[in-house]
Amino acid sequence: MKGKYILFKESLKENVVFNKKEYLLTLTVCILGGILFGMILSPFRSLTIGSFNGNGWGTSPDEDSDDDCSLEQEK
Repeated sequence: MKGKYILFKESLKENVVFNKKEYLLTLTVCILGGILFGMILSPFRSLTIGSFNGNGWGTSPDEDSDDDCSLEQEK
C-alpha cells in the first residue's frame, strides 16, 4: 500500500493549469454535489413553522369558530 501512495504522491508534483471557467465549473459542481449528497443522506423530517404553543390570534378548538369569524352581516 505504501508503494501506491508513494507513486501517487510523485504524480502530484506536476503543475496543472486551470483557466477561470474550468475552476468555476469545478467549484460549482463540488458545491452542488455536496448539497445533493447531504440532502440524500439526511434523515427525512417534516418542516414545522411556528411552535403551536397556543399564543395565536385564532380561536381555540373548543370555541365555535362560526360565530367569531362570520363575514355575514346581521339582519
